[in-house]
Amino acid sequence: MFKDLSQSEFMEFGPALIAQLGKLQGQFIRGDDVLLPLCRVLADSSGAESVMILSHRLLACDEMPADVTCWCRDSMRYITLWRQVKDWPMLDGQRGAHLWQRFVVWPIEGQDVNIFFYRPSKGWLSFLTSYQPFIADSVSGMLQQQCQDWQQSRNAQIIKSIDTQMYQSIVSNSEDMIVVASREKGMAPVIMYANAAATAISQYPRSQLIGKSIELFFGDQDEQAQELLEAIELRLEFTGELVCSTATGEKVILHTHLIALNEQYEDGSLFTLVGRDITEQKLMQNTMARTQKMQAMGQLVGGVAHDFNNILGVLKGNLELMELKGKDDSIARYLATALKACQRGTDLTRRLLQFSRQEQFSAQPLQVNEVLQSLEELLEKSLTTQVSLNIQPQPSMRDICVDRGDLEDALINLVLNAKDAMHGEGQITIATGEQYLSGYLPGVGNTVSTDNRDYVWVSVSDQGGGIPDKLLDKIFEPFFTTKDKSKGTGLGLSMVYGFVKRSNGYMSIMHTGAEGTEIRLWFPAIKPVERQIERQRSPMAYPRVARPIKVLIVDDEPDLLEVLCDYCQMMGMEVLAYTDPLLVKEQFRDGIDNIDLIISDLLMPGGINGYELVTDLSAHRTIPVLLISGYVGDVGISSREDLPFQVLQKPFDIHAFVHGLEEVGVEFLQGGLR
Repeated sequence: MFKDLSQSEFMEFGPALIAQLGKLQGQFIRGDDVLLPLCRVLADSSGAESVMILSHRLLACDEMPADVTCWCRDSMRYITLWRQVKDWPMLDGQRGAHLWQRFVVWPIEGQDVNIFFYRPSKGWLSFLTSYQPFIADSVSGMLQQQCQDWQQSRNAQIIKSIDTQMYQSIVSNSEDMIVVASREKGMAPVIMYANAAATAISQYPRSQLIGKSIELFFGDQDEQAQELLEAIELRLEFTGELVCSTATGEKVILHTHLIALNEQYEDGSLFTLVGRDITEQKLMQNTMARTQKMQAMGQLVGGVAHDFNNILGVLKGNLELMELKGKDDSIARYLATALKACQRGTDLTRRLLQFSRQEQFSAQPLQVNEVLQSLEELLEKSLTTQVSLNIQPQPSMRDICVDRGDLEDALINLVLNAKDAMHGEGQITIATGEQYLSGYLPGVGNTVSTDNRDYVWVSVSDQGGGIPDKLLDKIFEPFFTTKDKSKGTGLGLSMVYGFVKRSNGYMSIMHTGAEGTEIRLWFPAIKPVERQIERQRSPMAYPRVARPIKVLIVDDEPDLLEVLCDYCQMMGMEVLAYTDPLLVKEQFRDGIDNIDLIISDLLMPGGINGYELVTDLSAHRTIPVLLISGYVGDVGISSREDLPFQVLQKPFDIHAFVHGLEEVGVEFLQGGLR
């Protein structure tokens, strides 16, 4: 049997299925109700979304009887599932497992029992057909005894004072958990009835609920649970959100109503507990709240970084002009130190803008494995001798379209975080792969829905102590860090998060705990494209323009405007400079025939931004335009790619400025460098 199983499509499930059935048989011999666990075992083995076990005779019922045993991955599927199952044609002479609509139906031979598998994995019918005698032998005892229980249990479990028909038609098929319990004076409240949704949500079989204390669900875990128990004791109504512990140890959030009934039962009282599973809803609310918080912080950070970029631009520009024009070598060291400080400020604003997801970036097709290969030596040097690096690339992957520098920064940040999480000792694993995503993003507590497509992923795993649950919602926030202030700014993960979002990807904590943490980045896969080799420029000071050019420069920052004027004049251009965009619009309302080039800041006060200004000025004549800005912001265009003009990222040096001018068609003299 084991040899045959190993040759089937389900060879990885065969031994596990045999072991699980044997375990259930032992529980059945001890007297446990094992039908619901059996449903779950069969669902896990078959990959089915739902598994239902029922007597043949019950299919005539309009409403789903309480005697039906069903396990669903989605507890809300009960009502629609029964409507489908009850339409099974029950063909005369139909024996053995067979396919019907989206079900694999297995009538157990010799018993009045049918098992319905809803949307099982491909190949399950073939496997079941081949091995159903063996599986039937393993489960027949449990099913036969349960068939006898189906005939007798209903009258014994439901108290005579409760209208059975009412609960069958209204309560049994409710998507809400409905529990009827009684409480005698001085005793704990005892469950008398539980509907199908109660078993689906709690994962306890009905036999393990009936006669048990209501504290099986809630216990004395928190203040809300105590309020519930006090309301039961005082016969008061209660409404609140409670955390229910399931049989599998999972936590479910229930919006709960307690209704005290008027009926008295054996010197006690009856009450009904109605609970709606709002776990997914709460996760979605938390996700939305976090997203809104991140967006608000991103706008604030983006605005601050924009102003800081202007300050850096002035400092950097003037220092470069001093370096270019100055003849005194004694100040060269001071200038170098000042420029180095400006570069540090530039890097900081770049990270801030990456978090705000508004920084311009240059996306290009690339191979993740090639980036990893080029970074391997650098990553190894950034680790201590007690930390080993294990790279596990999946071969032959598709390209992704991202900013290479941002991807490199993201991987370096994740590796350094992993090293810190292990306190400088252990193994860091970087892995890559491809996966088709549909539905929710994999990972811890995710309710993020994904686009249905193929993704390339790269993950960084450590062997640290894991991330505490209370910090999971904070780790992507800017400036949040558990490190000493001297060891980090708290911008690392927020920078990675911003980069991934800008790249139309996703970021997920796959798992975290005592054995370590895995953080995975997902990027949309694209078809491989031929990549061009960038032309290398030789170092230079500043060139001269090849022909006379009259340039219009507009920037609301006077000091930065002065730097731009000096740059252009040094290159041999005639300059017209303005700080007020509205004045420029008025000044050139009759046309710009005498202007050869426009350089304008993108974000400016005064009721008109740079994009609107240059669009208006160039409406009747095509003219080269170079926009400069720290980020796009609210200018009516959502991203840099949608702008019809070339954009130069602030702050920039003279080399970047020359390159930007070349991009819009300005020609320079060859060999005319100073």
